[in-house]
Amino acid sequence: MTFIRRAVSAAAAAAVVLVAMSADFASATGGEQPYIAADGTIQGCVNSSGHLRLVEVGSACRSHEQSVTWAQTGQEGPAGPKGDTGAKGDTGAQGAAGPAGQQGDTGPQGPAGPTGSQGPAGAPGLAGVHVVTVSKNVAVLDVVDVAATCPDGEIATGGGWYLPSSDAQSYGSELHSNPILSGTTPVGWTAGFLNGGYEPYYTASVYAICAKTG
Repeated sequence: MTFIRRAVSAAAAAAVVLVAMSADFASATGGEQPYIAADGTIQGCVNSSGHLRLVEVGSACRSHEQSVTWAQTGQEGPAGPKGDTGAKGDTGAQGAAGPAGQQGDTGPQGPAGPTGSQGPAGAPGLAGVHVVTVSKNVAVLDVVDVAATCPDGEIATGGGWYLPSSDAQSYGSELHSNPILSGTTPVGWTAGFLNGGYEPYYTASVYAICAKTG
């Protein structure tokens, strides 16, 4: 029993040194070593004097030696305790706005919308537009009203007056010019004239622009 205890104690004392040496040896020579098993354990024999020698895997120790085995790498230790969570930091300042992105491609055309409701009927249109002209002579120093009226059922869309003779422009004077109304509907045009000395008279003409409605 004394031999066994001594052998085991000597093997344990030399284990650390031998592991480092075997690791350096394996690194220096490269490749697999015959005294290192597939699971990474190292095979050795120790005698009564505490001398340790390496042996090939599966080899038996001599009669005065004790077989010893140890691992190159120790077992993984337990996980350490989790550290305390630090306090939450303050919210940082808002960063500057980034540059505007490029304009995207035009999207596909959407489907046609439903047909809208029919709008209200428009105002009656005009038809058969024509001009009615009436001319009268204005004697010297005389005042004359000239009226051009549209046929029944028609309205006046405008009107005016003129003096056909160029000589009368110096003596003729237009006193008024305005539409003729039937209620609120214009139905003609009228103008008043004065002959200031054109002998024996001049001619004044009034016209109305007439049209049918509906």
